[in-house]
This record gives sequence, structure tokens and C-alpha cells, in this order.
Amino acid sequence: MSRRSVTQGPRVGEIMQSHEALLVLDIDEVVLEFIAPFQELLAEHGAHLSAESFRLTGNVRSLSTGAALTGSELDQVTMRLYEDQQERQKVVPGAVESLGRLAGTADIVFLTAMTPSFYPHRRALLDREGLAFPMIATERSKGAVVAELGVRWKGPLIFADDLPPNLVSVQRSYPAAHLIHLMANEAFRPHLPPLPNGALAAADWAEAESLILAILDGEPARTRGAA
Repeated sequence: MSRRSVTQGPRVGEIMQSHEALLVLDIDEVVLEFIAPFQELLAEHGAHLSAESFRLTGNVRSLSTGAALTGSELDQVTMRLYEDQQERQKVVPGAVESLGRLAGTADIVFLTAMTPSFYPHRRALLDREGLAFPMIATERSKGAVVAELGVRWKGPLIFADDLPPNLVSVQRSYPAAHLIHLMANEAFRPHLPPLPNGALAAADWAEAESLILAILDGEPARTRGAA
């Protein structure tokens, strides 16, 4: 299977390098809202999300029958959201402003597990919102991609994602990465699985920016309320 069949976007070696530090960001629930527009789309399909565990399967039910939507049905809704993302997905509050400031001290790369065939849709949306940073859409392990990026950038590498398993993947593949958990919607926050050791949690972009700046400055970065 060729790389291009599972990945869209620039190759790692093609990305322009302006700083020694690198900030790698997931997109859904980190830069663009996902859960809120997903819930709106479910309502249009006569279904409702009730977050009782950290997964979609089993938590989305038909309003008329109470039956849980199957994985295949959820995939269809997700694909519809990605197809209509330019109309449905909004930028997470504070993301544009924070990234505009952080771009002065670190290179920024978007890394999304969104189905790569929707790359043009997302590229157009991000560009429209003033977020013209390089984007890689891939079905590969995020850890593998971050490890490749780490070969080129010799300064601090920071990775932010809303899904703890992706943070774990990056930690395993590139242990030097600084990890930040950031999730815009709070629906699933009470059911979060444990974060990997050393990962920091940010409630919003204001806190995430503060943590990132501390890491870039070589200072101890602590989540709010940590000892």
C-alpha cells in the first residue's frame, strides 16, 4: 500500500523549517470543534449522544427507538460531518490567536486522523480561518509520524491531542515529545482514560498556550492546580 493511499498532505521532508521548536497539533477538538457539530448532525438524523463512557459506540441512540447506532451508522455520520465541515465545524475559541502568537517561536504542523480523502475540504476550511499551517491527514500511527518529524526538528517538540491513546502512541514512538491533552468539548471529560506519565492537561487554549510557552522557555510546565 502506498503512502499516498493512507496520507494526504506534505511529506515530512517537504515542510518548511523556520524554528528549532515544533508544535504538532491534532485538529478535531483541538483546533476545530467536532463534538458540538457532530451532536447537531445526530439530531438531524433523529439520534442523541449521551456520553456515559469515553467512546461514541454505544453512547449514541435513536430518539424514536432507543437503540444504539451501530459503528457503521456512526461512521456514516462522521463522513457526512467531514464532507460538510466547511459549514459545520467552527474554530475552537482562542486557537487562532494563540497559534498566531506561538508561530513566532515554533513551527506548527497539523496532524489529523481524519479520512485523508477529505484533505481538500479541511485545507480550505483552515485557510479560510487564517490557519494556513502545514497539515498531514493520515491513517498511520500518529506516533510514527511525530517520530519522523522529530528527526528534523532539534528543539523541543510538543504534541497536543484530545485522545489519550494518541498521546500514548507518541510517547512510545518519540519519548522526547512534550505531551498536552486539550479537548474543547467537556462532554467526555469525566470519562477520560488516564493520561500517560508526564502529560499535561489544558482546559482551553489560554492554558495550553501558557504550558507551551513554559516548555519552549525551558521552564517547568505544570497543569493548573498541580503541586
